[in-house]
Parts: sequence; C-alpha cells; structure tokens
Amino acid sequence: METALRFCGYVGATLIVFGVLGAVVVGSFVSQPILMLHIIVGVLCLVVWGLTSGLESFNRARGAMTGRTARFGAHALAYAAVAAGLLIVANIFVVLNEKRWDLTEQGVYSLSPKSTKVVAGLDKPVRLVAIEAPQSHNKEATRELLQLYKYANEKRLSFDIIDPRSRPVEVDTLGMKPGNLLYVEYGEEPNKGVSRLNQIDEQSITNAIIKLSRGASKKLYYVQGHGEPQLESQGAGGMKEFAAALSDEHVTVEGLLLAQTGSVPQDAAAVFVAAPARPIPQDERDAIIKYANEGGRLVLLANPEDRDSDDIRSIAQAFGITVGDDVILDEQLRLFAGPQVAVQFLAQQFSPHAITTGMTGAEPLVFTFASSVVAPKASEGGANYVELIKSGKTSWAEKNLSALFDPAGATAARDPSDLTGPVSIAVAMERPVSTAGGAKEEDAFKKMTRVVVFGDATWAQNGNLTTMGNRDLVLNAVNWALGEEGGVAIGPKSIRASVAPIPQATFNVILALSFLGPELILLFGLFVWWRRKASFA
Repeated sequence: METALRFCGYVGATLIVFGVLGAVVVGSFVSQPILMLHIIVGVLCLVVWGLTSGLESFNRARGAMTGRTARFGAHALAYAAVAAGLLIVANIFVVLNEKRWDLTEQGVYSLSPKSTKVVAGLDKPVRLVAIEAPQSHNKEATRELLQLYKYANEKRLSFDIIDPRSRPVEVDTLGMKPGNLLYVEYGEEPNKGVSRLNQIDEQSITNAIIKLSRGASKKLYYVQGHGEPQLESQGAGGMKEFAAALSDEHVTVEGLLLAQTGSVPQDAAAVFVAAPARPIPQDERDAIIKYANEGGRLVLLANPEDRDSDDIRSIAQAFGITVGDDVILDEQLRLFAGPQVAVQFLAQQFSPHAITTGMTGAEPLVFTFASSVVAPKASEGGANYVELIKSGKTSWAEKNLSALFDPAGATAARDPSDLTGPVSIAVAMERPVSTAGGAKEEDAFKKMTRVVVFGDATWAQNGNLTTMGNRDLVLNAVNWALGEEGGVAIGPKSIRASVAPIPQATFNVILALSFLGPELILLFGLFVWWRRKASFA
C-alpha cells in the first residue's frame, strides 16, 4: 500500500502532462471530458502523494545532492551542457547556410520555377524597395515574398521596405508617385534601368525584372503638332500622367513632329496618335499608315467631340476598322431622378485578349464622348480582329450629332438607324507582314502589324487615367502594341484544403485512444522502474 501511495506522484504528473498536451492539440480541455478528467485525477494523485510521501521523498532527494549520486548528477549536467552547446553550434551553422524545403502541394512558400529561373540567371544587381502602405494588412506577406526573391539569388538581389512616414526623403529620391508600391532597379549607373509597380505580386515583379534585363527601354512616339493633348501638361486634359505611367513600365515616351521628320523614326517601337484637334496633312497620315503596314505598331484614340477632324477615322479605315460618326449614349437609372441619358458611361464587357487581361466588371472603364469602333465582318490577308470593349445593353450609338450638340439643348433620342447596345468601343487588329521576295516558307512572316483603336481619348488623359481600370487599360494597350504582352504568367497559389469531417463521437474515441496507448505504456514503464528500484532499496 505504501509503495502504491508513493507511485501516485508519477501517475499524477503523467496524467497532468497528457491532459495539458491534449488541450494544446484540441484547443481546449473544457470541451473534452477525457482531458478534464486527466487534469482532475492527476491533481488528486499529486495531493495524495504529497500528503503521504512528499516529505520523505524531499528528504531523500536532498540527501542525493551529496556523495556519489551528486557526482553522477554533475557529470550528467556536464554532458547536457556539451549537448546543448553542440545544438547551438548546429543552429548557427544552419542560419549561416540556409536551406529551405517547401512541402506544400502547390509550392505556396516558394517562387514558381519560372521566377526562380529568371532570378537565378541575373547577371546584374537588382534592388527591390517596397513602400509600406499605412493601411496595408499585407506587410508580412510583402516581406516574405521579397525574401523569397533574395533567397533565389542572394548575391545579385537585395530588398528593403520603407515606411514613407519615417523615411520620406528616400521615397522622394526613388521618384515614387501616389499609387506606386514597389521600386525595381536593375543594373548600375550609368546603365541603370528602373521600373515602378502599382502592385506587389510575383507575376508583376518577375515580368518587371525580365523587361529591365532586356536592356534599353523601348520608345513610344507620340504624334504632335495638330492640337493633340500635351505630353507635358498637368491639367485634366493633359497626358503627363500617361507618360509617367509608361515610364514606370520602362517605356520612353517622346514627341514626334512628322512635319519635321517626314517619316516615323527607325527606333520607334510604336506610334501613339491621340485626338488631333486640327487636320493631319495627307503626307503625314500616309507616313503613319506606311509605318504600320511594314510591321509597325499603332495606337489610335479618337475624339468625337471635335467634329472637324476625321483623321483617326481615316487612318483606322486603312486597316479595315470603322470608327463611327456617332457618340455612344447610355441610359442610366439614378436615384430620385429616374432614367437619364449620359455621354459618360461605364464599360464592363470585355472580350478575351491580351489587352483586357485581368479586367473584370468589378473595376469597369470610364468613357466620355466615345464613338463606336467596329471590326470588319470579314478579314483579309490573315488579319485578326477583336472587339475588345463594349458598352452596356441600355446604350446606343447616336448618329444625329446635330441634335446631340444642339446649343439650345440636346434632343437626341434612340432611332432605328442607330447601333444598339452593347456597342463596341475599341478594336485590336493583328496582321502578319510578308518579308521581301526570296524568303523561305518558314520565314515568310517576320513582322506583325498591330493596330488598336479606341473611340474615346478622354479616358487616357490626366483627369480620368487613375479612374477605376483606365490606367490598366492604357498600359495593357501600349504593352500589347510594343509586343511586351508575352511576360510570364504566374497563377495564384494556395494551400489545398484536405478536410474529412468526422462525427464528434468518433473524434472522442480517436482522441482517447491516441492518449491512452502512449499513456499506459509510459505508466507501465514507470511502474516497472519503480518496482525494481524498491526491490534494490
């Protein structure tokens, strides 16, 4: 009986340890009676042991602190200290020689193979600087993502995260503008390339590095001299924000006076023509058309408000695209006002194309005074046409512009001759260009003519560029024209849920068996050790 009472201390300690471990695993011991029973019985056993054998065991333990037992204990402590030292040294070695294993099914905690290959192959230094947004809840996610890039190539890549409130001078030095979240720098002076991103994700960062690693930025020529919106203007009708957005994409925007050059420069990656207020001379129009027909890239923005100029219409027609002599109107239902017809409307219908990639109805486009832009019913010469964006079902393309622009008040109404919604607002055309005679069949098409036409120009100007999805549209359109739409595509990664719900009764049985087995084995071992110890005593 006395031996059993002394053994109660070991039983109590074991029950309490298993009860606490079970509570940690389950999350609570109150909801599981078996865990609560472990704690209660364990405490009772410790109380019984303390009342019967606690003082004697304490005196015995104090006696063991001297003599041969103490020496053995000191040796054991020394061995433990050596083992702890070895563990510390091993941890230091691991920290200095980091190695990661991502065991998740989709590689959630590592870069994709595409990104890893790009970063590992860097031959120039890359610097990433993230701007810490005050209201952002993804600060740790940003740090972890940038750390993955650094791990992929620690010699060539470095990163930093800046709080704009405590380090505003550094933010200004980087040239970051409102909306910019990540600064990407490739190479060193004087051949340093820079890109500024408005979002931080693996696909955007990897594509920015790819674009910068290709060398000098591509050049977009902006046609001037005919009353087009000014590149340098910061007013609502200017294009300074447009030029700045392309600069962030590693694209150089330069004005082009065709009256002076006579033709499109050889280094032009694309030509941009936006809302000329005065007629473009025929020889300049011919130069633009000739450039595109020879494999050039063209972006055209019409302006139906300026009824004296049909230059965009005539240039687009040379490629089979019809810009209507009309204005799209949309009937909108407004609170307390009923249905109203508006020249400004939201476009939420997108056709599959590189230009509309990632665009959804959640961030629609805003157009004001837009004309219809229609693709031909039948294409020739291998041309491919896509009507990119369409207005809503309640819209129509009003052809009676005299009534619409009547100084005494607009009287336009839907007529049977008008195009009914959804009405196409933009068309993209791609056509192969044959090389000079004598080329082999597999080399028959070396260049691609690309033309994209929009029926409105206001959406790309300073006053509207940052509205909803307009900025993404202009960047996508220019990148497609430049041939930069072929970046790596990296889909989102997530941990796949593997859940198999089980009844509560089954869970309780599994929990009990999970603890009772190891617990009984431990108690049996302790009992055998205790009996042998008592027999030698």
